[in-house]
Amino acid sequence: MPMTVRPSAWIWALSAMLIASLGACDDRKPEEIQWQLPLEAPEDPHGGGRMQIVPEWATLNRGDAEFVWLQKHTAQRFAVRVASDAEAGVGGWRIQLLGLASGLRIENNAFLDDENVDNPAAFVRISRDGRPVYTGWLYQKFPELFGLDDPVWKVWLKGINLRPASGEDNTTGSLSSAG
Repeated sequence: MPMTVRPSAWIWALSAMLIASLGACDDRKPEEIQWQLPLEAPEDPHGGGRMQIVPEWATLNRGDAEFVWLQKHTAQRFAVRVASDAEAGVGGWRIQLLGLASGLRIENNAFLDDENVDNPAAFVRISRDGRPVYTGWLYQKFPELFGLDDPVWKVWLKGINLRPASGEDNTTGSLSSAG
């Protein structure tokens, strides 16, 4: 009487032999992998996570700036215009305008006001309930990249108006980047 082998038993036997042969091939002990430490991001010169000091040249630029506050959970927007060295508030927040730049750029970790660069910016101090939360630049061209990091509120620079320094020719009017 011929012996019949069920297909499932045959597959099981073949699988067992394959597993045994694979385990016998490598008698070496597993090597321990030496992991590298994670790389740290360089410090952001724009001031995203640190308090900055306003450059002296920025304090000499006089004018005003318009800021837009967005309350994220209601999608309400509030526009606030602030003059140089003045402050305004929205919902417990205060924003103080400390300096202006018509064309801000960074070179060798220094902030420069370059008339050839189209990058209006305002140096601000933002506080909540009297406690400073953010001090640094807000950029008109890059509102989502830099500035206040708050789960409920977002603030961005809509535009600036620079006034000529006293004693300069007033026939040119003011520079405006508001759109």
